[in-house]
This record gives sequence, structure tokens and C-alpha cells, in this order.
Amino acid sequence: MKFFSFSWLQRWLLLSLIVCFATIWACSPGANQEIVIGAIVPLTGEVSLTSGRPTLKGIELAAQEVNDAGGLIIKGKPYPVILKVADNEDDPNTAAAVATQLINQDDVVALVGIPLSRNAIPVAKVAEEAAIPMISSKSTNPETTAQKQYVFRSTFTDTFQAEVIAKLVKEELQLQRAAVLYDVASEYNKYLAESFQTAFEALGGEIVAFETYVTGDRLFTAQLETIQAAQPDVLFLPNYPVEVLDQAQQVQELGLDVTLIGADAWTGFGNFSDPSLTGSLYTSDWSEDLDNDQTPIFIAAYRQQYDEAPTSAAALSYDATQLLFQAIRDQENFEPAMIREGLAQIRDYPGVTGSISYGNGGDPRKDAAVLRVEDGQGVFFRLVRP
Repeated sequence: MKFFSFSWLQRWLLLSLIVCFATIWACSPGANQEIVIGAIVPLTGEVSLTSGRPTLKGIELAAQEVNDAGGLIIKGKPYPVILKVADNEDDPNTAAAVATQLINQDDVVALVGIPLSRNAIPVAKVAEEAAIPMISSKSTNPETTAQKQYVFRSTFTDTFQAEVIAKLVKEELQLQRAAVLYDVASEYNKYLAESFQTAFEALGGEIVAFETYVTGDRLFTAQLETIQAAQPDVLFLPNYPVEVLDQAQQVQELGLDVTLIGADAWTGFGNFSDPSLTGSLYTSDWSEDLDNDQTPIFIAAYRQQYDEAPTSAAALSYDATQLLFQAIRDQENFEPAMIREGLAQIRDYPGVTGSISYGNGGDPRKDAAVLRVEDGQGVFFRLVRP
């Protein structure tokens, strides 16, 4: 009997083919046994409690629910979701650095979180250059998504929000004279202040004072005295809670008789128990009182998991993460380019924060809620549709 034998060259060719096919399989979409998502949040700094921690909790809840159900099913095979969490320290340079690390070293297929515009804008540039899909949960500055294919958000933009606030002041409250006090060193505050000025003046309103400060300032006496001399009916404060509380208290101490108006950053208040905030109005990207089938389910799950009520930061990050999962399910693929394609095709997604549809870049078509501060709480006032 003769046995078939390979020559040295044949054995080498066979081994080369085996290595080649193994390499192709290992690098193909779906070859990995888990789906790795990068979560970037500010876990240190002044906004960690109001923005960072709730954002991470929303992301983790979404991932846990998927994993408890067996993972994401792709072509009949379950894939668990793995979160790689990075603290951006509420610093733009750190945010860009950790995004680069997650992409290049941890091989994430998408980024989620990045709630503040000042951090989301630099991360968006990193994500776009690397062709990695990103969803910011709460960045409202248009620059975050502008001229980008891979960057999305789960909230509305400041352009829309400024128009809502301008109409609220001019048409709902019928107030004519407005003043603005804002942090000129922060992209979010600056853009929203300028957008409100444009929208309010377009409606025939008058901006009688437009005062600035820089991040870290806690004393606003000079600016508020200038505003008081201008005799406004309303004072717009497109700033973060830690600053707004100081500003509202100093307004009261000065005896400045104005209605305070805020933006979605005010949703970071744990409560509005300080009397200086009573009667204020602010825009919000979510309210527990929304007529939405998903809201009570989410609230119950969040309370059970964390023994506390969710904020809009948690609701938006939960939606952002679920949008990633929906895109993966729709495409049955977790290759970054396919996730991006899946996100771009999402229409009428039933999110906790409302119906979400893309179709014109990474900005969703979404409603905005207006809340009024009463008895230490933000109470639903009205809903404004695009």
C-alpha cells in the first residue's frame, strides 16, 4: 500500500493557506465573541454627580438589560456587550486622549456618553477621523455633529432649544426685554447665549444686557449690577447648576426683579429647594410626565437597580446606548461602518426621552419640554415640537 505524502513545498503552501484563512476569519465582522463599547463620562470634577454618574448609570442599565436577555443576537448567535469605561475628567484634552485610547488599544466598535459639549466636540473629531460611530447623550452644540458622518446625538440641538426659549419668553410670557449672563469660555453656554439673542431679536424682542464671565467665577456682582441698570423683564442663564445656584442667590440678594430662564443644563439640579429658583422656567430634554409608554418602564427599572430616581442625563444615555444596540440588530453586524449605517436609518425609535428619528445627519428630530420650578421640583409646563 502506498501512502500519499506531501513534499516540503506542498506542506508549506498548505500551512500558509491555513494561516491565511484563520487570519481572514479572525478579522471578519462577527469573529469576535463580544461587542466592546466605549463609555466616556466625567467621573471627576464638579459635574460628576449631576452629569457623569447618572450618564454612566443609564449606559450600564442598558447594557445589563441586553446581557441579561442573552446578549445581542446576530445571525442567530448571541454576543455579550462589554463596556470599557473612561473618565474624561471634564477636560477636553483628556476626553480626546481617552477616546483615542479606547479606539486604538481597546478596539471599541462605538463610543457613547460624552454628555457635555466642551468634551463631546473634541471626541467627535477623534471618532470621525477613526471612522468609529459615536452617540453623545447630552451634547447640544451643533458643532458636535457638524459635517460628520459617524457622530450622532440623542438630544436636541442648541439651535432648536434657543428658538424654543425665545418663543417662550416673547410669546408665552409676553416679555419684551431680556438680559443674558453666560460663561464665555464654555462652548455650550456661549453658543446657546448667542443663539437665544439671535432668535429673540428675530421675534422683535430686545436684548438689553449681554454679560459674560469665565469658568470658575463664583461672584457675579458687577455683571448683575449692569443687568439691573438695564431693567430687563427676564434673565437668561444658559449655565450649569453649580454656577446657576450662585447666580440665582445673588440675583435675589441684589433685589433684581426678573424671571429666571434656564436651558437643559438645569436638568443637572438634584432638586430646586433653594427659594431663589422658585418660579424659574427651563427647557428639558426629558420629563417623567411625558406621555410615553417607555418612561414608566425605564423609571421602574432604574429605581430597582440604583434605588433612586433617574435624571434626564440617565434617560438620554440609556436611549443613546439602546440606539447603538438597535443599529446593530438592524444591520446584524457590529462592524463600525455598519453600525453607522444602521444609526442613519433609524426612524421613529420609541425612546424613553421620546420618539427619535435620524435622516438629516446625526441630529435627531425630537421634542423639547419646558418645566417650571415649583415646591423644589421641576414641574412639567408644556411640550414644544420641532
